[in-house]
Amino acid sequence: MSKFIYMDNAATTAVRQEVVDAMVPYFTESYANPSSVYSFAQKTKNDMEEARETIASILGAAKPNEIYFTGGGSESDNWALKCTAEAYGVHGGHIITTKIEHHAILHTCKYLQNRGYDVTYLDVDENGSVGYSVAFTVVVTGSLHSEWSHA
Repeated sequence: MSKFIYMDNAATTAVRQEVVDAMVPYFTESYANPSSVYSFAQKTKNDMEEARETIASILGAAKPNEIYFTGGGSESDNWALKCTAEAYGVHGGHIITTKIEHHAILHTCKYLQNRGYDVTYLDVDENGSVGYSVAFTVVVTGSLHSEWSHA
């Protein structure tokens, strides 16, 4: 008899039963959009703010409004990269990533590249690592020059 072993938990994973139990009321009773202005949404909004405060406390975030909820990893990657690029530099900033990143990152880098950001896509070795000399060269000089071939 063979046993199924799921090995892609980085992509998605089973939800623990206690989480399912805690979420059932929001799937069946309090499913209103918490951003809505009508009274039916108020309980959902209050519960969401309480969850935000709890998570902020656990993570040590200075303010609960520093906690954002997204629909998943791809949305989070996309949003975080765009917001960081726009917050920390004018168009023309430099982004360094690897060629093996998730498509959520690679597609967002291409989007930013089309809007004037410089993007460097680094190769990785057989272990998925970037060599120190390559990373150092790119960070210090901002370009892949002749040392690239010696990495």
